[in-house]
Amino acid sequence: MFKSLRTRIGQYYFRKEQVQTERNCRVTTLNEAKKIGILYTLDDIPDYDLVSQFVSELQHDHKEVKALGFVKNKSLLQRFLPKLSFDFFSRRDLTWFYKPIHKHVRDFIEKEFDLLIDLSLRESFPLQYISGCSNALCRVGKFSETNTEYYDFMIDLKPAMTTGEFLEQIRHYLSIINSHAKRP
Repeated sequence: MFKSLRTRIGQYYFRKEQVQTERNCRVTTLNEAKKIGILYTLDDIPDYDLVSQFVSELQHDHKEVKALGFVKNKSLLQRFLPKLSFDFFSRRDLTWFYKPIHKHVRDFIEKEFDLLIDLSLRESFPLQYISGCSNALCRVGKFSETNTEYYDFMIDLKPAMTTGEFLEQIRHYLSIINSHAKRP
């Protein structure tokens, strides 16, 4: 009950802040995007390796990429030192009502990405907060009824889908969408 109250307070402040966020939405393909932001939850080393490989592929295609990972486990946080394209934040970087307040988070939100990709497979209020307040032109994430406010393009996950399978779905759909289609 106490955690639920904290979450509701966080969502209240989040909605107030999200209303103040003005941005121009523009659907962008993976090929067209020049600046890409990647959000993910760092649960284990294989997920980090997948994200790291994805970032390397994008950089190889001459994209400017910034990855921001939410680390829930303190022991994992100590295993990863920030690299040039990777930043991390943890639970200790959240307010009492779960709003992320780390400097890396603020920088990530303010950066004008062409494409923001949230790779988290489970609901995460801190990552929803970052996505919802981001200045990115196009925001991509997993489908859920609550995520319709945060993402411009969503992919429906099958039960027990892995991060690697989700990445493949993102690559596939972001390569075939028509970015020049007119929005209603």
